[in-house]
Amino acid sequence: MRITVFLWILLLPAAVFGLTINVAPILYIDETDQFGRNTAAVQSDLLSSLWAMETGISLQFNRLRDNRISPPQSLTDAVTVCRNEQIEYLLYGYLTRRTHSLQMEIRLFDYNNRQIMQSFFQMDDSSNYDRLIDDMALKIMIFIGDTFNIEIIPEKIVMTRISIPASLGYWTPIDRNWVDVMVGTAVIGSGFELIPRDTLFMFRGKSCYLSTGVDVKYRLGIGNPARYEVANHTFYFTLPLKLNLVLSNQHEISTGLGFVYFLEFFSMTEKYDISRDYVFSNIGFNFNLGYRFVLNDVYSLFFRSDFDFLINDNSLITFSPVVGVNIKVYSKEVRSKW
Repeated sequence: MRITVFLWILLLPAAVFGLTINVAPILYIDETDQFGRNTAAVQSDLLSSLWAMETGISLQFNRLRDNRISPPQSLTDAVTVCRNEQIEYLLYGYLTRRTHSLQMEIRLFDYNNRQIMQSFFQMDDSSNYDRLIDDMALKIMIFIGDTFNIEIIPEKIVMTRISIPASLGYWTPIDRNWVDVMVGTAVIGSGFELIPRDTLFMFRGKSCYLSTGVDVKYRLGIGNPARYEVANHTFYFTLPLKLNLVLSNQHEISTGLGFVYFLEFFSMTEKYDISRDYVFSNIGFNFNLGYRFVLNDVYSLFFRSDFDFLINDNSLITFSPVVGVNIKVYSKEVRSKW
């Protein structure tokens, strides 16, 4: 019982604050002189396979800060690297290519206890390098998951989601000629957002997904008091495509592009002249950068910077920062093999 409690206390910090394991350059030995792969490439390939597996935010794999370090081979080398780089866990080892086979050994070193926690060994035929790397990564992940109580799920449950955003913000023209004519004021927006799969692929251990939908915005513009009396009412319809990166359970960032159609009701009165009304419709495109803070399973807050490029006789470029809330109205589980 005492041993169980002691182990639980040791593993609790990793479960709460996350576990980081560094991957050293992997020594590559080519006994055939025909395989043009170098040490840095083997390290990158192993990291890519590890990053491709779902681990959430509880486990991260990193390169060493100083990647000029020679591949460590002995226990003394591993101690030196961990001390100099101030890291706790290190993966290091070698890959040997022979005429008909590939052989790889990777060791997981625990600096605090000055011991090899586990050695991983893998062999394959010479034409299956990618399979060898993937199998090695899987062995490492299974051991780490069992040892540190981190769940590694080969069948990933992803979600299809539909939500309704509502936003409020400000807008302004960027081009000087338009600034002299018109002053931006308020912009309000809504629409719907579709996320077909909330995990499309993994990037450095982080989940990435695509979202699309329809954004509808209304914005009001008034004339520059020093020049004209202007009233401008514009309705925007945007079809966005966004790439989202999940930084943690609550924080996401995104970037996107979209096609824009706008309908504009423009009224202008020049000095000593009558008011004239115009109706314009045109197209353009939108570029946006965003941040999302997830409150719970239904509500999230977001901040987004919109840059709209409208194609007309005097091309109008506008900037619009907005804040809003996203309300999930539909979700469904989708099971996917990784």
